Amino acid sequence: YDHLGYGGAGSLHSGEKAIHNGADDNASGVAAILRMAEELKDDSYSNHNYMFIAFSGEEKGLWGSNYFAKNPTIPKDKINMMVNLDMVGRLNKDRQIAIHGVGTSPSFNSTLDKENTYKFKVTKQLSGIGPSDHTSFYLEDIPVLHFFTGQHEHYHKPGDDPEKILYSKMTEIDQLVFHTAWEVANRAEKLKVDVTNDFNNK
Repeated sequence: YDHLGYGGAGSLHSGEKAIHNGADDNASGVAAILRMAEELKDDSYSNHNYMFIAFSGEEKGLWGSNYFAKNPTIPKDKINMMVNLDMVGRLNKDRQIAIHGVGTSPSFNSTLDKENTYKFKVTKQLSGIGPSDHTSFYLEDIPVLHFFTGQHEHYHKPGDDPEKILYSKMTEIDQLVFHTAWEVANRAEKLKVDVTNDFNNK
């Protein structure tokens, strides 16, 4: 949806011009949100509203998310949190996943620990600022979480293809995201954004 086409600016490929399919970056994230949307259609989840958006222009400088965060189609004070799924398709053998924005709300740290039933080795980053779409929302004082399985040898190259995606592992990550978001949504109080843990001093 938002990748590099035949390469050009942002590509790390040095060979002959070739299609960059972007199966992990970021078709994996789009697939994960579509799966979550399908699951949340169930009537048992109907007491909350969820908005699913695939932004364009992230590679160009967060164009889509920045525009939406500044011009939301719903009142900004109704947005409880933003979850960003950017590259979740290549979980390594050590089962390491980075979660950014953990410090942007006091609710996140304990909730993530509780919902990590698949025993991922989680690296928690406190800041809500980073090179992906969650930053646009955090700069508007909205708590954020960004899930990321890490860069690899095919990042921004033609080799980022569907057969390299670890689909069963991606499903496990999707469940962690789903249950974390559901747990937070079911709390009576609206999340409060916490800027004290932001090392970048927004």
